Amino acid sequence: MNIQYIVLVESWLNIFFFSFFFFYKQCSLKCPFYLNLSFVKCNFLQSKRLKRQEIFAQDGLTWQKIVQFFTQHLEKKDQPAATHELKNILQAAKQIVGTDYGQDTIESAGGFLFKIFHNKDQIGHEETRAIKQMFGPFPASAAELSYAAVGRLVAQIGQSQVDAFIQTQSSLKTVNRSSIFGRNIAFSFDTYVLDAQDPVPRSEGTDTEQDMDFHSFLNNHVGERKARGDRDDAYSAEELEQRNADSSILRQEVEKYLNEGNMLSSSAEELSTSLFEMLASTKSDDELQNELFELLGPQGFEMISKLLQRRSDIVDSLVSIQLDRQLKGMRDESAKPTYGCQVTIQSEQEKHMMKIYRKEEKKERKREKRGDEGDTCENAFHFDPKELRLQREQALLTARRSPVLGRHREYERIRYPHVYDSYTEAIKTSAFVGGAKMLLPEGIRRENNKMYEEVEIPPNEPMPIGFEEKPVYISELDEIGQLVFKGMKRLNRIQSIVFETAYNTNENLLICAPTGAGKTNIAMLTIIHEIRQHLQPGGVIRKDQFKIIYVAPMKALAAEMTNYFSKRLEPLGIAVKELTGDMQLTKGEILRTQMLVTTPEKWDVVTRKSVGDVALSQIVRLLILDEVHLLHEDRGPVLESLVARTLRQVESTQSMIRILGLSATLPNYLDVVSFLHVNPCIGLFYFDGRFRPVPLGQSFVGIKTTNKVQQLHDMEEVCYEKVLKQIRGGHQVMVFVHARNSTVRTAMSLIEMAKNRGELSFFQVDQGPDYGQCEKQVQRSRNKQMREMFPDSFGIHHAGMLRQDRTLMENMFSRGYLKVLVCTATLAWGVNLPAHAVIIKGTNIYDAKRGALVDLGILDVMQIFGRAGRPQFDKYGEGTIITTHDKLSHYLTLLTQQNPIESQFQQSLADNLNAEIALGTVTNVDEAVRWLSYTYLYVRMRANPLAYGISHKAYQMDPQLELYRKELVVESGRKLDKARMIRFDERTGYFASTDLGRTASHFYIKYNTIETFNELFNAQKTEADILSIVSKAEEFEQVKVRDEELEELEKLLCNFCELPATGGVENGYGKINILLQTHIGRGEVDSFSLISDLSYVAQNAARIVRALFEIALRKRWPAMTYRLLNLCKVIDKRLWGWAHPLRQFSALPPSVLSRMEERNLTVDKLKDMGKDEIGHMLHHVNIGLKVKQCVHQIPAILMESSIQPITRTVLRVRLSITPDFRWNDQVHGSVGEPWWLWVEDPINDHIYHSEYFLLHKKQVNIHAHLLTRANPNIALYVENNARQSALFFFLKWRLSVFANELFICYYFLSFYLISIILAALFIVGMCALRVSR
Repeated sequence: MNIQYIVLVESWLNIFFFSFFFFYKQCSLKCPFYLNLSFVKCNFLQSKRLKRQEIFAQDGLTWQKIVQFFTQHLEKKDQPAATHELKNILQAAKQIVGTDYGQDTIESAGGFLFKIFHNKDQIGHEETRAIKQMFGPFPASAAELSYAAVGRLVAQIGQSQVDAFIQTQSSLKTVNRSSIFGRNIAFSFDTYVLDAQDPVPRSEGTDTEQDMDFHSFLNNHVGERKARGDRDDAYSAEELEQRNADSSILRQEVEKYLNEGNMLSSSAEELSTSLFEMLASTKSDDELQNELFELLGPQGFEMISKLLQRRSDIVDSLVSIQLDRQLKGMRDESAKPTYGCQVTIQSEQEKHMMKIYRKEEKKERKREKRGDEGDTCENAFHFDPKELRLQREQALLTARRSPVLGRHREYERIRYPHVYDSYTEAIKTSAFVGGAKMLLPEGIRRENNKMYEEVEIPPNEPMPIGFEEKPVYISELDEIGQLVFKGMKRLNRIQSIVFETAYNTNENLLICAPTGAGKTNIAMLTIIHEIRQHLQPGGVIRKDQFKIIYVAPMKALAAEMTNYFSKRLEPLGIAVKELTGDMQLTKGEILRTQMLVTTPEKWDVVTRKSVGDVALSQIVRLLILDEVHLLHEDRGPVLESLVARTLRQVESTQSMIRILGLSATLPNYLDVVSFLHVNPCIGLFYFDGRFRPVPLGQSFVGIKTTNKVQQLHDMEEVCYEKVLKQIRGGHQVMVFVHARNSTVRTAMSLIEMAKNRGELSFFQVDQGPDYGQCEKQVQRSRNKQMREMFPDSFGIHHAGMLRQDRTLMENMFSRGYLKVLVCTATLAWGVNLPAHAVIIKGTNIYDAKRGALVDLGILDVMQIFGRAGRPQFDKYGEGTIITTHDKLSHYLTLLTQQNPIESQFQQSLADNLNAEIALGTVTNVDEAVRWLSYTYLYVRMRANPLAYGISHKAYQMDPQLELYRKELVVESGRKLDKARMIRFDERTGYFASTDLGRTASHFYIKYNTIETFNELFNAQKTEADILSIVSKAEEFEQVKVRDEELEELEKLLCNFCELPATGGVENGYGKINILLQTHIGRGEVDSFSLISDLSYVAQNAARIVRALFEIALRKRWPAMTYRLLNLCKVIDKRLWGWAHPLRQFSALPPSVLSRMEERNLTVDKLKDMGKDEIGHMLHHVNIGLKVKQCVHQIPAILMESSIQPITRTVLRVRLSITPDFRWNDQVHGSVGEPWWLWVEDPINDHIYHSEYFLLHKKQVNIHAHLLTRANPNIALYVENNARQSALFFFLKWRLSVFANELFICYYFLSFYLISIILAALFIVGMCALRVSR
């Protein structure tokens, strides 16, 4: 069914943009924009427009002006006090609006508070009401703080001066909008910049190409004027003089415009040609001024006015002059004789036209003979060979300038059997929303007022059922299928269409379908197919011959999928485990597991390792990639790397690995098909919104104001209107915000609005029989806000709440006792809790990785919208997104799938190349070039070369892009070689991995960070130096210091930093250092942005320090290795090395731990003491037993060693290890306790041997009294310089726990060789030397 597309007219933009630019002209501001040039048909627009600059901030009272005012009017001695008071106002504003909306909002709120209180003697009812109307409920202490600060500021400078300042700023008016000229200008700009090689967007209705030559262009119009009879043959002298003056106006205006520095890429002749074409068109002046404004910009106002006033005179004069020239030229040409022989070149079209011309001449002569004059006059064929040749030359010139590949080039689309894409089948018509051009479906409703613009897309009509579609009933499946889908009657429509290919073939698949359409069960069909292939006669499954990998985009989703697949596959005995950063598995557990649910990064790490996990990757038979449309986001390169590695493994080993891609609907699905090596005629299944189980209506609201405080207020207003509309319809609503504290603030604000407007009764629920019991459960909660909101039928939900409180809110909402649930996006990912309507309030979310507020990702938006509509109860669901007006077109485009997803692989090419070299799959440049051909980057580079910096000429010369790929590989190889991660021989093109490169690959370290390590890291660094080096890693480059965080960072520096923090609070790396030490010291942070930054820093710092430990171990630096291993444990366990180890046990109260530290009761002392003695020492009689239990749970071992000389340079060391602790699953887990063992020579500062081993629970329990571990293969090669100093040589064993488990007091056993043995060894060695001589 085709969906008709309609045009939306941007009438409201007319007055606004003209008025703004008129004001801009008066102020002589320069503000070039990227203009939408789709009206203009000129090749000169192929060059890039001038770069867009930011518009000057709106006039009025701003925080910057307030600060500037006090700086200018106060003496230097008074300025510190004023600065302090200004900070107090900002602090109060932060308490009122919160920190999750950014510094701009806080400053705008500060300006609002200053304006409110500058002339007030007290905080009255009027002021309180104004603040509450703007921000909702607020703490009274914040209002008092800001009032006092404003009062002290005003007293410093004088009330009269402040009043005059406020009045001056408030009286600034917006430019007069009643201007006549330009009232109908419809301004719009595309979201992309036209490249110099891009084809010019064409206006609709014509495909003819126009030549750039001004004089030859006029030929077309001359013919038209002659046909219309618009010209007289005779002119008077005055008319000729006037006509010449009119004709020179255009050229003069163009030259004047260009001389002012505008449109530097165009010549006067080209611009004159374009302007004449517009002036000579049949469009009205109002229509024409829109196009002229788009072409010339605000700099051409005067020129536009003059050209339109004298439009007819300019056109008539130029056409007349050109006609005179043509007639004169024809007379001159006819008078000239023809010399020599001439060569005529004719195109096929010219030949054809000449034939027609000759036929017409013959017919004409025949008619003249018959005297058929009347017929001749009517049907004479007007044909001019010279004009035809001129047109052909123009076409050739135009073709030469036009790019080979164009942005709007149309291809004939192939119809694939399983593609249901109404968008490509529809009649496309342009619309302008938020100033950007896009396509919208038929039936949309659009509202445009002063506060916001809203575009409402109605739910799609369901796709009619085809004749060949038949539902698949579970009873028709084989025994395995029936076991897995037990409890289901049949597959849904999408699953039934895919069933045959998924269940009975090995084809790679790409399934594009809306959220909630049942893609998970399609994955289950492929899993069952894989299991059936390893089914032996008798129903025995060969579980050791296959592995199934499910790659989920988030940890929360991985946990949910693990639970789902575990329940479904349990009847078959298939083990499903989660393998993420939070859930570690031993090799034994992995071998016993048939299906692993993991994240892209974790599986990338697993497949990067060249030893140990190779066997795992080689028995993978099915790879399921969920949310493939993440290719265009920051995590996209990881997916590309995984698929490329898998495809190369399939080709190199000739093994069968099936790939299943699950995705939301995306526009360039054919590119993803090519990337995944899917046969589009068999394995491509594309379902648009018509296949959604519950049709979804979407509303997009763009708040117009740019003032941050007003924006916040308007969003609250619109959100309340949308919520109330749904409540009146008898529906429940989920409101999604992007910070934990925003849930409470938004809910309280909505309740306050309902009370003020007398509409709270609409939110009351029908109290069922169990309502009283539910109310008692809520009132027993510790969460005060939750208890206060429940009677008004409001609830909150976020990850910071207790698990029982979150479950309670979910139950209350599902039972209908909550009308509105304000929550964060974690609810959309972790819990399947649908509602009729969902509202996303605001789209700015803080991203710690980038250190700034960013747009809410499309994945989150689609997941949230997927919660709209309850399949059993609703005919349709409703999703609303409230954003700023400048982001309106962005989200419309994303959610209507109009932007192709591009590759981000080029940004991380060097790191991924290093991973392949470390793995051994790429050994030279040629192999690396072939490896790149398996990536999505290669697919998109060929489809859209300009976006990746490839010119059309280069693409023509090298269609397979081999040279460009080689250039990318060589450039990345040079970077890696410079960082000493690989050895790259450019002459031969061979790569060789190094220890540094392998460590970077295994620990996901960027090559820029490795360069920093090379520069700063050495064996003499202290713990403070190490933290400083870690803080300067490339992974933290985006973390910035914000002004509002300085005060809190100072407090953290004073209270929690035990080591010097290089850089202080003013620098980014200093901030990272402070946050890392705060994390170790278990400090609490208030600011929302700092909480996110702290979590990001702690997560990445642990990984980076582990990498540094590995580097030090490979460099054989014993002291530094030991220091880094301790630091790894410090970060993981959030406990400084000098703190008491028992602080890890939450069962012990802080007061008891403090007494132990005061009395210096070490773990060894506590082991020797009895429980009663411990209780007496700690003044706590009953705590002795608990302390004793905790002490014996700290991992410890006893060691015995024996040394045997093998040769002059080799010693055999046997080590017996006995565990000396009690195993507790709650403390030690089920995996095992990892240990590092190394043998070092402290005199020469060298590690001779290192080894990692795992102490399992079984070993601890079975060999509780004696566990012997012999290492016959440990051989220490003692160099000559060590052997010559044998009398002073000793071996020191250091044994320490690895960083990812329980923090342990380090144990090291030092033993000295008895002088007699050393002397004997020395004598034996010297004798051996003499014998050899």
